[in-house]
Parts: sequence; C-alpha cells; structure tokens
Amino acid sequence: MAVVMGEEALLWKRGKTVGKGSFGIVSLASTSNVHDHHHVALLNGVPPLPLQIAVKSCKFSNSRYVRAESEFLRMFQESPYVIRFFGVNVTQENGVILYNLLLEYASGGSLADCLDEDMNSRKGLKEYEVGKHTKNVLLGLSHVHSKGVIHCDIKPHNILVVGTDRIAKIADFGLAMTLEESSEKEHGIRGTKRYMAPESVIYHQYGTEVDIWALGCTVYELLTGKPLWKTSSDINDVKADVLHKIAFEKPKIQNAKVSKEARDFLKRCLDKNPRSRWTAEMLLNHPFLNSSNVHPTKTRKKQSDMSLLRRIFKTQPHIRDLIKARIDAIMKKKLERKLVEGY
Repeated sequence: MAVVMGEEALLWKRGKTVGKGSFGIVSLASTSNVHDHHHVALLNGVPPLPLQIAVKSCKFSNSRYVRAESEFLRMFQESPYVIRFFGVNVTQENGVILYNLLLEYASGGSLADCLDEDMNSRKGLKEYEVGKHTKNVLLGLSHVHSKGVIHCDIKPHNILVVGTDRIAKIADFGLAMTLEESSEKEHGIRGTKRYMAPESVIYHQYGTEVDIWALGCTVYELLTGKPLWKTSSDINDVKADVLHKIAFEKPKIQNAKVSKEARDFLKRCLDKNPRSRWTAEMLLNHPFLNSSNVHPTKTRKKQSDMSLLRRIFKTQPHIRDLIKARIDAIMKKKLERKLVEGY
C-alpha cells in the first residue's frame, strides 16, 4: 500500500507495471475510498476516480517534467480525446519518495501496441481504423493547440486506446510547452527523432505545426506498419541518420497500402514548409477522415443487398410489381386508419 504524503485522503494500491520509460514507470492500480475522493476531486477541478487507474511514477527528485505534465493535463480536462487526469500525490515506497500522476487506464494499450500485436509481420492497421483514430487525435490536438500548447512528442506510443469504443486519446505531455515558451529561447532537439519536423531539426523551432508533421509520420506508420524514416545499421554513415534524412530528403509516401485520399492527407501533414502545413482544424475536413464513419463490412453488406435487388428486378420483373402492389396496399390501410381516427 502506498503511504500518501499529500493532503488528499486517497487510498490506492499499486498493481503490475504496464510501462517503463526514462521518467520512471506506469503501474495499474486499484482504488478505494472513492466516495471520499469524489468531494476532494470536485474541489480540485478533476474528475472522481474510477475503480481502476494508471499511476505514472518517478522519483520526486527527478519529477520536473512529470510535474509540468500534470499542469498541462489539468488544462485539457474538458477534451474527451486527451487522457483523463485525476490528480497527483506523493508516496513513500520502499524508502523512496515518489511523485505520482493518477491517470485514466487505457485497456487497449497504445497504437504502437496495436501495430505490434503481430510481431512477425507488422502489416499496419485497416485504413478505416486509422481514419477513426486519426480523427480522434486531431480533435484532441485542435483542443490542445487552441490552448496555446504544443505536445512535441506525438507518436504511436503516446496515443492510447480507451474503453470498449476504442477511443484514441493523446497522452504523455512530459515534453509539451506553450507557444510563449517556444519563442522565448532555443530548445534544441526535443521529442522522438523519427517523428521530428524539419524546422525543429534544422533551426530548433517549435510551433503547433510540429505536432501535425509528427501526426503525418504516425499515420503513415499505422497504415503501412513501417516507419516513414528508417535508421541504418551503419553508425558511421551520417547521411543515413534519421535527422539528416528529415532535414534534406522529401518524405516518400508512395505505398501500395496507402489510398489516394490517405496520400493527399499525408501530403498536407508532411509539407516541409511549416507555413504551408495544414492545421488540425483544416485536416478535420479532409476526405480521408470520411472513411472512418462507416465500417467497410457494413458498406459491403449494403452494396451486396442492393446488387441482389437489382438482379431480381432485372431477371424477374413481376417481383417488382408484386412489391409495389404490397406497398400500395399497406399505405392504403394506413391512410384509412388515419381517416377513421380523425373522426
């Protein structure tokens, strides 16, 4: 049991570790005393706790980025496409003082996990599924950007899948910064190399446009199962380095698995000129996202049903007359009933 050192009367029990990173660990946790926490949560402007949560923990002495993340997450509570934040506390466990973020548990894992379910093939996800996830992420980014914040580390690992509806939500704001902070000083290399934008690599510039570039890299990877920028095993080949490729090469998005609509969407994200890159709001109206509204199996079923009816009407025209006569009889009965009820 964690010994709470903060002011909140909150009890939670740490379970198995579900993730590790340079910051620390993410654990699954069960909660108790939820009714007492409900009142405290409302006072602190965060939602009450469910019975199961994820706890992101690091040593208190190294908690700078995690503490910053908690402040960003607090800003985005009204967005259903950013991982939910339930508050923070400090615990002492095995003689170590830990800083803990209490977060929504994503039972579906990350989009990186979805790609790696078949470790041998990594074929990529279905396009309608990628479209659905992309739309959710764009809705989240639109909200984040409207608050003047840049995520700076969009990638499959930081997009989590939540609930039975499998809603994609943005997570891990450890490297996020405000637009004001981005203009105050140079920030160097910030984020994950493979998803960094050209302006960040060359000029160390960061704006909301870098999140759109990273989203383009992510969408390509989700569709194809392969990263847009590949690393080389030759550590002495500077030109093979990912950052060199991003800075001086044009993204190669031609792939048999990528539809015409998806390729155009990627072109809008992966424009090397950040001023020409589409915004999250603009991308939400792109045709590529329309395919996410209808599951292909449903579409095929509708099309097959219509094809069957056409064949029947063509080969057996009397069937059409019978159906028309039946419809006319039904409509006549409805009309007669209405006339009787009217009197």
